[in-house]
Amino acid sequence: MDPEKILIWNVRGLNSAARQDSLRTIVDASRADILCIQETKISAMSNRVLLSALGSYFSEFSAVPAVGASGGILVAWRRHIRVSDNPRIDNHSITIQVSQSNGQNWWLTCVYGPQGNDAKIQFLQELRDIRAACPGPWMIAGDFNLIYKDEDKNNANLNRAMMGRFRKLINDLALKELPLHGHKFTWSNQQESPTLVRLDRVLCSVDWEDIFPNCLLQSAASDDSDHCPLLLGFHDNQRGRRRFHFESFWPKLEGFQEAVASAWTSVPVGACPFITLEKKFNAVTKSLQSWSSKTVGQLSMQLALAREILHQFEIAQDSRQLSEEEIWFKNKLKKHSLALASLKRTMAWLRSRFSWLKDGDANTQLFHLHARHRKRKNFIAKLISGDQICTSQQEKAAIIDEFYANLLGSCAAREHSINLDELGIPVHELSDLDLPFTGEEAVVDVRGSRNFILNSPYIRRLERKFLGHPFLSRASLFLWNPGV
Repeated sequence: MDPEKILIWNVRGLNSAARQDSLRTIVDASRADILCIQETKISAMSNRVLLSALGSYFSEFSAVPAVGASGGILVAWRRHIRVSDNPRIDNHSITIQVSQSNGQNWWLTCVYGPQGNDAKIQFLQELRDIRAACPGPWMIAGDFNLIYKDEDKNNANLNRAMMGRFRKLINDLALKELPLHGHKFTWSNQQESPTLVRLDRVLCSVDWEDIFPNCLLQSAASDDSDHCPLLLGFHDNQRGRRRFHFESFWPKLEGFQEAVASAWTSVPVGACPFITLEKKFNAVTKSLQSWSSKTVGQLSMQLALAREILHQFEIAQDSRQLSEEEIWFKNKLKKHSLALASLKRTMAWLRSRFSWLKDGDANTQLFHLHARHRKRKNFIAKLISGDQICTSQQEKAAIIDEFYANLLGSCAAREHSINLDELGIPVHELSDLDLPFTGEEAVVDVRGSRNFILNSPYIRRLERKFLGHPFLSRASLFLWNPGV
């Protein structure tokens, strides 16, 4: 199985039973698969400490011993996680290679940065050496004891020279910081007027984020430590439903007008013209999506298939002469590939939402990175139910359903009911209210309220929303004559 969550935490010592119990509680609540623990303060990690602090599932681990009463790193993982046999152990970090079930490998480095400036410079060089020895997707997490932005600290006491070195390392190694949900700062000196700093963070390479585009980093309560735990879920940021995109080339294709007309007339006229208009637009949207999938299809798949057939023709041409039919088919495929590539590029450019994104860079990796970053910010990261921290979509949905089920209760059968006929309330025939307006009624009503309708905010919003739409004229006509 592949890992789903990673817990990163500076525990400020595992040499007491109370702190081991505190870590065990967070491990059980988070259900993490890999643990990155800093400042263990243990010179030799024993199985007894592992069993007490982590439980029986974390039998595999790698550790950096503490020096005296400070330092120490522990990286542990569950039995089902596939990790390389030879982890890299440096002075201030542990690096392991994780293998996914699909054959993709990536590197994980757990760090605990030193305190002194000279040691910090050596630590930054250590990270450069690790990156040189570990190419490919890479994630680095832990307590860096470094910051690189002014907003990472709540006062102006900053070491700007060291901040510049750390920032240069991030730029040189092409790393990106994952946004943190919850705490703005991860460390506190726990004084009356506390100093707050963001020392704990997660950095990753661009190719690592491509493997886990829906990852989500969250903070948790710090318990007895002066650092707050970080929980990284690889698949916690679920994809939403795809939006409808009206492609500008659709009206030029055969069958477009027929698909719109068929969907528009398929919705029966209701009492409220605005509700009916909304239903008609929804029907046209679904009809165009279905029509596009049948007419245009998956452009990427078609382009890949055309290129593969062309490649096979070129391989065959190396050993024999192609027939006239094969040459004709090959030339048609080349033209078809060019048309598909141009169409795909046009769609990508139209969907790009950045005004500064050039035509030649449309739909690039940069666009997707920015889109993912914005999506992570607009997200309910976690829900807490009792002592459980729920981050997956299924768990959060179950908690919300249970909460409102308990709040609203269930509908019980009534023992008694009211006989309205015995109350003597007069009965009025109101079925005529559901009938559509006649032509004479509509003319009288429009003459009396034409200015009010044309100047209403709702009509103006509709005009702005659907201005230039292929079937705007039919929508405008429908507002004045619901029978269209």
